[in-house]
Amino acid sequence: MRSTGDLVFFGSDVRNVSHVGLYLGLDDTQSIMIDAPHEGAEVRVESFQAAVGARWGSLTYLGASRPDAE
Repeated sequence: MRSTGDLVFFGSDVRNVSHVGLYLGLDDTQSIMIDAPHEGAEVRVESFQAAVGARWGSLTYLGASRPDAE
């Protein structure tokens, strides 16, 4: 289950995370995140399919979590 503010992880598998976004919640029924798709790109808000194994760009969505607040 994702919550607003969670980090969302993308990559080829859990040992190869290559991209991270910040989950913002739902816009209508579509999940949205803050994202900078590559170095030098502008930060933007965009939608993605938030089901494990769903495609986003050329990467697979792996899951979401919140860092510890220590």
